[in-house]
Amino acid sequence: MRQACRGFTLLELMVVMVLIGVLLGMVGLATGNHSASLARQEANGLIQLLQTLREHAVLEGREYGLRLEPEGYQVLRLEGQAWRPAGSAYRLPQGLQLRLAQTGQASALGERPGQPHLLILSSDENTAFTLHLQTDQHVLISLSSDGLSEAALDE
Repeated sequence: MRQACRGFTLLELMVVMVLIGVLLGMVGLATGNHSASLARQEANGLIQLLQTLREHAVLEGREYGLRLEPEGYQVLRLEGQAWRPAGSAYRLPQGLQLRLAQTGQASALGERPGQPHLLILSSDENTAFTLHLQTDQHVLISLSSDGLSEAALDE
């Protein structure tokens, strides 16, 4: 009488290894580039913020501004002759940075403390801009406005 075999055959081990490889490949495709998806999510959040500020500016007859730093931004409101914070500053996730271009030239962020880089006016206009979300190496996504239309993603 033959004794029962213990263990797995080479074929069974190979099939399991192929299945694990396929599953890992599918997970990799589903998650994609984390930095790129995070940048897209942040850009969509910025677009929504700008749309909300534009609506508030028109409805309230107030002027708003957006102060940009390489690692975040803050909403400002014009009160009399001075810009005042309208809420706390927002910090971008680790690894993402902002870069602003106006009239085709890069603008230095962090200059003019307390002053906004982008204006959102009660006349339903805003500063024309292109804002890049990037890592240290390259631009991941950009959003822009011509000053009259809503901000939109640049694909």
